[in-house]
Amino acid sequence: MTVPDALSAVAGTLGSGVLLVAALVLVAEAGLLVGVVLPGISVTVGLGVLAGTGTVPVPAAAVAAVTASVAGPSLGYWRARRAGVRPLHDDARVPTPARRVLRLAESRPAVAVAVGQWFAVARTLVPRLAGHVLGYPRFLLVSVPVAAAWSSVTFTLGTLLAAGSEAAARIVSVQEIVAWALLGLLVAAAAWTAVRMVRGRR
Repeated sequence: MTVPDALSAVAGTLGSGVLLVAALVLVAEAGLLVGVVLPGISVTVGLGVLAGTGTVPVPAAAVAAVTASVAGPSLGYWRARRAGVRPLHDDARVPTPARRVLRLAESRPAVAVAVGQWFAVARTLVPRLAGHVLGYPRFLLVSVPVAAAWSSVTFTLGTLLAAGSEAAARIVSVQEIVAWALLGLLVAAAAWTAVRMVRGRR
């Protein structure tokens, strides 16, 4: 069952309550570490499909998608800020190649926030990175319009899917492939780090 199918099933039970469920998933995807395995783009696309088929009102679904997508990164930002942990590129548990990428991202945090919003996994990790190196007003200046644009674009893709657009279907498929690839790289990096830690204790 796809995420849009699942949302449709929830809508059949909860009606417009599906908007709250979808919004919570979107906030969690960017705001909590568990978000690396949550289907953010599938949710906004799914909301677009539901709106396009008349299952939920278009204005309410669009507002839910945009509001939750904007709120999630701020939650991740403040969780990192309040945790007071050191920047990720200084963490020896992170693989060296990944630390180099993080160091580059932390040297250009505003760019990282703008670009990261468009990719799964990055939507979860980049706000935490920004929490260490970017002031909140500047973070909002970048995050809010980019998150609003991302949710609007993916929501619109969903409405086009509902209308039978093959181009929209191909775009969504590519996004999902990229999401799974990034998640696979993250799992591989975590496994590599765990192996190094185990060997270091021997």
